[in-house]
Amino acid sequence: MLAPIDGLEFREDIHRYRYQGQWMAHSVTAVVGGELDATARERIEATRHVWAPRGIAVHAALEAHLLGQPVEAGEYADWVEPMLDSWLFRDCEVVAVEYRLVDATCSLAGSFDFLLRTASGNLVLGDLKTVGSPSAVNARKPATAQLGGYNFMLAQHYPTLVIDKCVTVVSGPGAVEVKVSDPQECVNAWLDAWDRYQAAWELRYGF
Repeated sequence: MLAPIDGLEFREDIHRYRYQGQWMAHSVTAVVGGELDATARERIEATRHVWAPRGIAVHAALEAHLLGQPVEAGEYADWVEPMLDSWLFRDCEVVAVEYRLVDATCSLAGSFDFLLRTASGNLVLGDLKTVGSPSAVNARKPATAQLGGYNFMLAQHYPTLVIDKCVTVVSGPGAVEVKVSDPQECVNAWLDAWDRYQAAWELRYGF
């Protein structure tokens, strides 16, 4: 398992990262979320009471499973059971779970869901998304730019770790899909998203 990055903290209550005593101004999720238009953001906020508890519960179940702890699926068993039965999590070696990363030069931080060595030997960086229906499992786009941000920062701290695949695990009621992305394409998507975010930030705040 990867050791935590020394001096990096996460405040769950305010969803902020602090590194060596300094608060980070940006997060990967904020950068990627900035790509959404106002209508999409309003729709997301309007349904937060539905997707937020579900996401927390399913993420917790996956984390417990990967750490070899008892899994409590509760009312989200229809999401959890197919997910844990996925080929991705069979006979894998867990390298990191809910791992926090930082790029101090950009005042940026974020946390990825898992890093695994699969049964076939591939090093896989992954993000979990939950959706509300089986049809949405197929329709959900992969978290390409988000995974690219994690990959970009991971390379700064662990240059000898070479990611073979990036995956977005989409979990729905009674269905799961593992969407595979090329790591370099993810990094390119991240760099594009970061450039757009920076331009918007500078326009708004003047620096």
